[in-house]
Amino acid sequence: MKLILPFLLFAFTISAQESVKVYIEQEGMNVNVYADNDEEIPMTVDLQLNLTGMQSTLEKNKGLIAVPAKSKKYLLAKVSPKPKSRQMNLGMESSVYMGDITLKPDLDYVYSLPFSKKDKVQVYQGYNGSFSHSGKKALDFGLEIGEKVTAARGGIVYKVIDSNSKSCKNKSCQKYNNVVMVYHEDGSSAEYVHLDHNGSEVSLGDVIEKGDLIGYSGNTGWSSGPHLHFMVFQFTKKGKRKSLKTRFATDAKSGIYLKGKQFYKR
Repeated sequence: MKLILPFLLFAFTISAQESVKVYIEQEGMNVNVYADNDEEIPMTVDLQLNLTGMQSTLEKNKGLIAVPAKSKKYLLAKVSPKPKSRQMNLGMESSVYMGDITLKPDLDYVYSLPFSKKDKVQVYQGYNGSFSHSGKKALDFGLEIGEKVTAARGGIVYKVIDSNSKSCKNKSCQKYNNVVMVYHEDGSSAEYVHLDHNGSEVSLGDVIEKGDLIGYSGNTGWSSGPHLHFMVFQFTKKGKRKSLKTRFATDAKSGIYLKGKQFYKR
């Protein structure tokens, strides 16, 4: 019996901080497909096996598989010869996406307003705003430089940039955005953007609770003035981000959608 098992070692680098490796190891006449995830959050592998004379533990030899954070040699699939096969071939294609995209975000979750200020704060720009929110369900809160930014929801910090100090009113300055990103248990993420220079109070891998201090508001990146940009989103199978409408608790009512140009208080 001749066994032909062509395989490649796949290394996916999404950014300087985010990488997942998908690979196979032969075990006798069987093959195991594994993934290493060095990230602080789960990652999703979209795996497709092209088999001849072989079978796998994946339904139709393909599937989306969530790989836990900080995991090594996580088993994605087992591949074995079919009975009486004379020649066996294995081909593999895979893509990697941020977070666990197999989860369905909780659209009824009630977020806390992302600041500790006791006075009313205006939402400068709401969903689908004309300045920079076209097609985005994002909110801009009118916080001044140095005011406290707090977690609207608990989760795991997986991106922190606070080294920038530049800003301007056009998209060319987007690369200077200071940002903290937090991953939630339902597979969604929140971004807190335009933080002050050196204005983060969290680090990669921190587990934070609702209301915890994240950092301080600023005026960095693509910005027309001091404020906090807040958006909840989920990564999709196409590798893009789908923004989500979020409900908030205010001093007046809980579970409401915020509107642009309106004032709200914790």
